[in-house]
Amino acid sequence: MAWSCGIVGLPNAGKSTLFKALTALDVTIENYPFSTIDSNKAVVPLPDQRLSALAEVFNSEKVTPATIEIFDVAGLVKGASRGEGLGNQFLGHLRDVDLLIHVVGGFDLQPVDKETPLTRLETVNLELCLADLEVVARRKQKVEPKLKSGEKTAQQELEALNALEEHLNQGVFLRYLDFSKEVQAVVDQLSLLTLKEMIYVYNLDEEYFLDPDLSFFPPETPVVPVCAGLEAELTELQAEERKTFLEAYGMSESRTEVLLKKCYDHLGLSTFYTVKGDEARAWVVPAGIRAIEAAGKVHTDMERGFINAEVIAWDNLFTEGSLARSREKGLARVEGRDYPVKDGEVLFFRFRQ
Repeated sequence: MAWSCGIVGLPNAGKSTLFKALTALDVTIENYPFSTIDSNKAVVPLPDQRLSALAEVFNSEKVTPATIEIFDVAGLVKGASRGEGLGNQFLGHLRDVDLLIHVVGGFDLQPVDKETPLTRLETVNLELCLADLEVVARRKQKVEPKLKSGEKTAQQELEALNALEEHLNQGVFLRYLDFSKEVQAVVDQLSLLTLKEMIYVYNLDEEYFLDPDLSFFPPETPVVPVCAGLEAELTELQAEERKTFLEAYGMSESRTEVLLKKCYDHLGLSTFYTVKGDEARAWVVPAGIRAIEAAGKVHTDMERGFINAEVIAWDNLFTEGSLARSREKGLARVEGRDYPVKDGEVLFFRFRQ
């Protein structure tokens, strides 16, 4: 399963710096609006100590981690939905992502303009609502002529679009709403930004990011405070230097690692592992996926000819040091097609060729 996220925010909020920290790519970072005039895209391997441990047990020469696709688009500005700035040109890149990372700058505040982190947050969220309103309006233009032709479903679809329009006009993100079956059928046809899961990144100066005030963020949305510049510096350090650097700030892991884990959890994902030949591999799937479906993620032939799956927790396998010893101690078990796979399990599939 491929999964993806898109980074949004105002110009100079620290989006490109965060992107660099997440991807360790050398991207353009300038202190003026619209330095990012093309969308940056990268496929990033997820840090996974469990996979490394399994590779050690099996002496795997090839290690294939799970990945996430990350997009960074130009900053949105007030009025983007009316053509101001450049950010709105690139929102199309984000309509197919699974999750939005909304970067809110907590530095360089301008009291003269009464600008606060909250107003910055609200500006971007409003533009996302307005961008969705534009999509809904275009859809209505296509549906309205069908009313005249007497098409049965046209009136129902128009009513659903009107309901979406009403919520968006009030600045309400659609992901917070429960829809009727009829409205949901319409929603599923539209790639709306306000339907997507979101995580806020509060980007602060080095001396403030460890214990900031997060009370102004919406309570139902996760927030990760970071110093993006610091995180970008970390990517340039060797492992031991990195560990010393983190310890100096009282952290056991970087905030970008924390962010990726929150994205992963917020989307309800889990990881299972396979070891075959000289390859140890991680697979990202929806939490609770059935064993037969997990087999299909590895290869369609495995799903079609599925017999069963031998299952063992990664930590048991690592502790025992081999599959044979794990079996001797009864730590491996055989499960059928409907077994709900748990995060961190190693699966050995048996199937008819």
